[in-house]
Amino acid sequence: MTPFSQAGEQQNTTEHSGRQDFPAQFFEQYRPQNALQMIERLPGFTFDEGSSNRGFGANAGNVLIDGARPTAKSGGLSGELKRIPADQVDRIEIIRGGVGGGEAAGQTIVANVLRKHSGTNTTWTLKYNRSPDGDALPSLAMALTTNLASWSSAFDFDIGQSPSYREATIENRNATNQLISSAFEKFPSHSTWAFINGELARQFDTGALTLKARLGSDKWSGDTTRDIFSNSLPYEGSADALMKLYDETQDDIAELGINWNMNLNGWNWRTMGLGLVKDYTYDNKYSLNNLDANDIFASKFNQSKLKSELIARTTVKKAGNMDFKPEFGVEVANNKLDSELSFTENGIPLSLAGSDVTVQELRMEAFSSFNWHVAKTLNMEGGLTAEFSKIEVSGNAQQEQSFIYLKPRLSATYRIEQDQRVIVEIDRRVNQLEFDDFAASTQALDGRTTSGNPDLAPDRVTEFSATYDYNFSERGSFKFNLYHQWRSGILEQITLSDGSQGLGNAGEATVWGIKTDLSLPIDMILSNGLLEVSYAYNQSDFDDPIVQRSRPVNGDIPKELTVKLRQDLTKQQFSWGIDFNNSYVERRFLVDELQIYNNEDVFHLFAETTRFFGFKTRLEVNNANTAKNDRARLFYNDDRGGEFVGSQVSRRRNKLAVQLVLSGTF
Repeated sequence: MTPFSQAGEQQNTTEHSGRQDFPAQFFEQYRPQNALQMIERLPGFTFDEGSSNRGFGANAGNVLIDGARPTAKSGGLSGELKRIPADQVDRIEIIRGGVGGGEAAGQTIVANVLRKHSGTNTTWTLKYNRSPDGDALPSLAMALTTNLASWSSAFDFDIGQSPSYREATIENRNATNQLISSAFEKFPSHSTWAFINGELARQFDTGALTLKARLGSDKWSGDTTRDIFSNSLPYEGSADALMKLYDETQDDIAELGINWNMNLNGWNWRTMGLGLVKDYTYDNKYSLNNLDANDIFASKFNQSKLKSELIARTTVKKAGNMDFKPEFGVEVANNKLDSELSFTENGIPLSLAGSDVTVQELRMEAFSSFNWHVAKTLNMEGGLTAEFSKIEVSGNAQQEQSFIYLKPRLSATYRIEQDQRVIVEIDRRVNQLEFDDFAASTQALDGRTTSGNPDLAPDRVTEFSATYDYNFSERGSFKFNLYHQWRSGILEQITLSDGSQGLGNAGEATVWGIKTDLSLPIDMILSNGLLEVSYAYNQSDFDDPIVQRSRPVNGDIPKELTVKLRQDLTKQQFSWGIDFNNSYVERRFLVDELQIYNNEDVFHLFAETTRFFGFKTRLEVNNANTAKNDRARLFYNDDRGGEFVGSQVSRRRNKLAVQLVLSGTF
C-alpha cells in the first residue's frame, strides 16, 4: 500500500509489465450494467470515443475489445461497449506504452476489455426523458448475447424519443447601443431514433471471423417561434412581428463490417473490410410576418446528401512476448458525397456556390509501427504513415487535388516507480476534411448561408507532449499533461474567390496548454466517496488576416473545469453524486461577425439504487441550476476589419431536465 492509499481500501488490482488489471470484482461497488459503465469507473482513465471521420486507422479511440478494435464506425465505440453486459466482462486491463498503430492509432494509454464468452445474457435499459415543457418521452434498448451453434452472437436494438426545450430573450442594437428591436424566443425540439445491430463471431482452425452490421435512422425536428417587438423590450407592448422556423433532419444509416484474424508463423495477420452508407436530408421553412403591414417573408431550404464509404485494411504484427514488436499495414478507402439543395425566398429560386456537388476521394495509407521494450523501466513506441489521396469535386463546382503526407510518431514511457511513469511523445497528424464543407449550407435562424469550397486542403498538426501519470492507490490517480502544437492550414471562415463566405485554409497557428486529472478517494471525509477533478487550460495564437492582428483559434475554450463527487454505499446498494462544469467563454470568428458564447456554471445530480425489484433505478437531474447560455453576435461592415454596425444578444436559459433510467439483466 502506498502512502496515499486510503484505510480499508482493498487492493483488487495488479500491475505488471506496464499493464494494470482491474478484475470484474473491482467494479461491483458501482453495480455496472455494461462495459461502458465499467470503463467510466477506471481511475485516472479518460475515455476517448475516437472520431467518425473518413477512414479507419486514424479515428481509433482508446479502448479495445479482446485486444482488437471493433470493425464498426457509425455506432461509435461507446455503442459497442454498451452492448457488452457487465456479467460477460472478465477484466479490464490498462496498457501503458502503446499497443501499435493497427489497433489504437498509437494511443499511449489504452483500456482492453476482456470478455468471458460464456452463456446467454440479456440486458435492457428503459429511459423516461422529461423536458421543461412537460413532454415525457420513453426510449428502450435491449441487447442479447448468446451462442448459435459454433458462432458467438450479439444482437441489440435501441428505439426511443427525447425532448428538449429552451427559451431566450433577444435584443438587437445599433452601433451606439440603441435598442432597435427585441424578441422572446421559444425553441422546443424533438429527437426520435431506431437502430439495430448484430454481430457474429466464430473461431476456425486457421483463424477467427467476425461479422458486424448496423441499420437505423435518426430524426430531429425543431420548431422555433419569436415574438418581435420594435424599439422596446419583450412584452412592453404588443408584438410587431412573428417569426417561425421549422427545421427537420433525418439520417438513415446502413453499415457492414467483416474481420478476419489469424496467426501466421509467429505473426498476427488481421484483414478487415467495411462499407457504410448514409442518406441525410435537411429541410427548413422560415417565415417572418410583419403584423402591422400584414407583410410575410418566407424562405425554404431543402438539402439531400448521400454519403458512401468503402474501406479495406490489412495489418501484420509480431506476436508473442518479445521485446521488439514491429507492425506493418495498408489501408485503402473510397469515399463519395452527392449533395443537392434548393433554396427559395418568396418563391424565387436562389443559387449558392457549391449547391449541387459530387465529391469523391480515393485514399491510401501505408504504415509501419513498433513497440520496443528497451529496458525494465523504458518502453518506446512509434511509427511512420505515408498518406496518398486524390479528391475530385464535380457539379457546379469543379476541382481536382492530390495530396501526399508523411506522418511520423514517436513516444517513450519511462517508469519511475511501479505506480509512476512519464510519457513523452511527438507526432504529426493530418486531419480529414469534412466533405460537407465542400457543399453549401444554411443557418436559417441566423439568416446566414455558407458557400461550399472546392479548394479545401487538410489542416496539419505537429504536437509535442509530456505526461506524468501516478496511480497512488486502487482508486486514486493523478495525471498531468503538457502539450504544444504547431498547426498549419487551419480551417477558418474566409472570403472565397467569388466574394461569398465559406470555410477555407486560413494560415498557421500555435497552441499550448495543460490537462490534469485527479481521482481522489475521500473515505476519511465521506465513506467510500470519490472526488474526480479535471482541468484544462490552453492558449492559442493565430494571425488573423482579416483584422491583421493575433487572436485565439476559432472555437478554442481557454479554461475547462469538471468536478465529480460520488458516494457508493455498497451495503445499502445506493449511490449518489454531483457533477459540476464551470462557466466558460467561447469565441467564433466569421468573416463579418464575431460570436461570443457565455456559458454559466452548471450542475447535474444523480441517485441510483439496485435495492428494489432486482434492477438498477437511476434518477438524473440535468442542468439542476437552470444555467444561462448567452450568445452575443457583433456585426461589422464588409468584414471584421470594417466598421462596427450593431449587435444581437440572446439570453438563453436551458431549463431543468429530468431522466429516469431503469436497467437490468435476465
